[in-house]
Amino acid sequence: MTYSTDDIDFSKISPNEFERLCFELLLKYGFSQIIWRQGGADNGRDIEGYFDFNNPIANQRTKWFFECKHYTSGGVPPEHLNSKMAWADAEQPSYLVIFVSSYITTAARTWLESIKLTKQYKIIVIEGEELKGRLVQFPDLIERFFAADRFERLFLEIKNHWLRHRIEPSYELIKEISNNIDTSKLDIDDIGFLLMSFHKNYRHFELRNDYYGDFTEEVLEPLYPRLAELASKENLDSFEEYRTDFDYLGGTGCFDDAESDESSELAFQFYDLHLNHKKSQDLWKIGYYLFIKTNDNKAFELFSMDDSDFKTSAKYYEEFSSETLKELAIDISIDFGEKILEYSPRLLKIEE
Repeated sequence: MTYSTDDIDFSKISPNEFERLCFELLLKYGFSQIIWRQGGADNGRDIEGYFDFNNPIANQRTKWFFECKHYTSGGVPPEHLNSKMAWADAEQPSYLVIFVSSYITTAARTWLESIKLTKQYKIIVIEGEELKGRLVQFPDLIERFFAADRFERLFLEIKNHWLRHRIEPSYELIKEISNNIDTSKLDIDDIGFLLMSFHKNYRHFELRNDYYGDFTEEVLEPLYPRLAELASKENLDSFEEYRTDFDYLGGTGCFDDAESDESSELAFQFYDLHLNHKKSQDLWKIGYYLFIKTNDNKAFELFSMDDSDFKTSAKYYEEFSSETLKELAIDISIDFGEKILEYSPRLLKIEE
């Protein structure tokens, strides 16, 4: 998902969670042997760890102390930092870093500037706004600590459930997320996951006949404006690598119906793809291709990889016409394109 600094509200987490957040950020930065001194007496730092600077001539290990100050309002005064300096003076780390959820007061800033030159270790202060700027580089941390919207949490849960157990989300879950989530938070991989999950199950749900006409791809329409923002108008980028070396494993949609000489009321085509099928079995991959024509006469192509990121690329066609089929990445022949339009009148129909 996509986040900005506006999505980070330190007042929503406890002091203990703030320390954990700082600890997780240090892991992202590559610190080693990190100790989080949670609970018990304050030994002058909340977290300590090491960072190795390596170069072709020499390796240097540096020791770091980290202090985490969680303030929901107001600034950190100098008296709340003084004891930390005493411990650092006694143990002499290479660096003392102070994480602050808000800011330090003017008095604290002046005091720190006056003592920096007297210390053998370097003092670094990372205040709230700078800390937010660092955190947005790691969306998974924002998701874990600040995703307050229940539909965001629901989406993250079903995506993690798929990743761990390969269980597809139900139609009802996809519908609830599509109709309620803030789509500006979704990135192209998120939208690919939702659209592919829906279409992987479309025929199965349709044959079950459980929805009495309520099951429709129109539940995905709230996602299309965001998809149009993220998609390329030039090509289906990540598909280029595989377009000469894939095989169709199965499909559902209007192309399949036309190939079977069946009329179709569908305006999409979904394919399971066997990638690198001509190469060694060790290189086999699974991908998904999806073509969609919307009710307002726009169209999309998507290609997703069946991997942990559900890596997705998309191409956007601002206006669908018969010529659009000739431009698709899967290389529709002229004759087959005409047959598709003959058996799928909905593709050329613009709904009011």
